[in-house]
Amino acid sequence: MFIFGLEPLAEVLLRLRAALLAAGEVQLNVPDPDVGAELYAGEIGRAGRHRSYQTWLDVADVLGARLLTPQRLAGERVELTLRRLPPLVRGEGYGAGSEFQRIDKLEDPWFLVGFVEALTRADLKAGARVLSVGVGAGRELDALALAYPGVTFEVMGIDLDASALTLASERHPTWTFETGDVNALRSDLGRFDLITALSVLQSRSVNLDVALRGLMKQHLNPGGSLIIGFPNCRYAGGELRYGARMLNFRDPDLSLLMADVALVRRHLHKHGFKVYVTGKYEVLVTGVPIQGVKLGS
Repeated sequence: MFIFGLEPLAEVLLRLRAALLAAGEVQLNVPDPDVGAELYAGEIGRAGRHRSYQTWLDVADVLGARLLTPQRLAGERVELTLRRLPPLVRGEGYGAGSEFQRIDKLEDPWFLVGFVEALTRADLKAGARVLSVGVGAGRELDALALAYPGVTFEVMGIDLDASALTLASERHPTWTFETGDVNALRSDLGRFDLITALSVLQSRSVNLDVALRGLMKQHLNPGGSLIIGFPNCRYAGGELRYGARMLNFRDPDLSLLMADVALVRRHLHKHGFKVYVTGKYEVLVTGVPIQGVKLGS
C-alpha cells in the first residue's frame, strides 16, 4: 500500500502508473477528501495535501483504472483502491449484440442535460419532422419525451446497421427506421424540422463537409435546427473514459475533434444559425436559425 501525505501529483501519478502496470491493482492511503472539502487540489490540510474524490476519479481515468469504494481509516485518512481497466472498446461494430449496444448515453449526466437542452433550443412544435442520422438502437431519442413531454413528432431514423434498427423499431414502434448511408441519403426523404447526427459524422467513411452540406441543402426545412454530436470519450469495462483518442496514441488527442467542431460551427454561422457548443464526453454543436435571417443553401 502507498501512503501519500505531501507528495505532489506528478510523483503520485508516476508511482501509481508503475504499480498498475505491474500488478493491475493498487491500494493507497491518502488524506480524507471530506476533511478538506473547502480546499483546492494541492492545498495543505490537517491530514496532508488535499485532493477531492473528483480529483481521484480523474487520476483513475488518466491511468485507465477504476476507483473502487473508499474505506475510512483512522487519523482523517481513507484507503483507495485503483483497479486497471480492460482495453478500450474498438472497432467491433454497433449492431445488436455488440458491446456498444450496452451503452446508454442518457445515463451520462453531461449528455442527458446537454442533449435535452439542445432539443429544447430547437423549439419543435407538435407534428414536427425529426431525422436522426446514425440512430443506432434509438436510445438517445428517448430524450425527445423529456424535452417535450406529451408532444408527438414524426421521427425517422437512418443507420447502416439493420440489426441496430431492429432494436430501434422495437423501442419506438410508431416511428420509421430504415437502412441508409449519410453520404448518400435518399433524395425523397423530404425535409425535416430537426436533424440530429450523434457520433456519426466523424467516422472515417464520412466526408464531414460534404455530408453536412447535403443534410442542410436537401433535408433541412427553412427554420429547422441541427444537433451534431462528436464523441470525446471511449469505453472500457463498463467505464466512460474522457478524451478523443487516435489509434496508437496512449493519451487523448483532441486535435481532430476540435477541427471537426470548428468546421461545423463555422459552416452553421455562415448560413445564418446561432450556434451553441456544449458537452463533455460528447461535444454537441447545436445550430438554431436566427429570426429574420435568410438561411443559405
